[in-house]
Amino acid sequence: MIDSKPLVSIGMPVYNGEKYIRRALDSLLAQDYENFELLISDNASTDRTREICLEYAAKDKRIRYYCNDRNVGSVKNFNRLFDLSSGKYFMWAADHDLWHPTFISRCVSILEEDPNVVLAYSRTMVIGPGGEELLLAPDRIDTRGMSAVRRYKLVIWNLYWCNMVYGVMRRQALNQTDRFRRDFGSDHVLLAELALRGTFAQVDAPLFYRREYRPEEEVLEVRKEKVLFALDPLSAAERSKASFKDLYREMRNAHLQMLRSAPIGFLGKMDAAIATLVCFDYRFGVRLIGRLSVKKKAKRLLSKRLERNMLSWLDGSRMNS
Repeated sequence: MIDSKPLVSIGMPVYNGEKYIRRALDSLLAQDYENFELLISDNASTDRTREICLEYAAKDKRIRYYCNDRNVGSVKNFNRLFDLSSGKYFMWAADHDLWHPTFISRCVSILEEDPNVVLAYSRTMVIGPGGEELLLAPDRIDTRGMSAVRRYKLVIWNLYWCNMVYGVMRRQALNQTDRFRRDFGSDHVLLAELALRGTFAQVDAPLFYRREYRPEEEVLEVRKEKVLFALDPLSAAERSKASFKDLYREMRNAHLQMLRSAPIGFLGKMDAAIATLVCFDYRFGVRLIGRLSVKKKAKRLLSKRLERNMLSWLDGSRMNS
């Protein structure tokens, strides 16, 4: 009998995940939604990850295991999984997290009922190394009923936790984005880009359990180095010399670059670009010109200098409007 439910592709990027990957795989295989493929891309692990994954693949035909010849960085590894997938819906799954048995079915139900929704996700319970509940994550972003630019603004101003990047996404919409980039904060950029393609819907129950198990990353400099190494091992040493403000500037510029090809028209792009400049000035201290804040600058849009700057930036976007 053919399963009439739409195929969901689950992409699990992994690197040296032997400690928790069994629990993660068991949690996914226990989903009450069974019509899925589980793709694992091993980023050249040096522990027992390969052995464990092959063991599970031998027991369940829905699992396919791939292994990179070398560590290509998380960006390529994450994106590779989408390229390998074929489902109507797609979700990334970390090798250390857990999911309630109804996580996929409830997210898919929302996506099937509302074609405007491009991302369905649940509230997140943060758990510790042993699975103990630590806190309910504060992210409460639901953009149903909003215009594209309003959705974008809500995301960039309120996105502190990127748990929703592990939600269930509509393949067609995700395929229209650049997915993960090598820029710092690439998950922020992806979610902002996806918000321009459709609405986000949140299940008001903690069905996703995000495991925090690396206390050393509470030291910001250590976390920065780990993030940059994960993005691109070859450039991490040089890029780690950059300040956080420089990295946030890189993140802001990635948003602006993404907006050039956004499907929101010329005026929408101008509105979203100004909102981006103000947001990154206010939230991250990234200023546009010298000591004068972007927030003040936005209030004086008719000043010749800023007008020239904005028109120069928007000149490239006209071609894509």
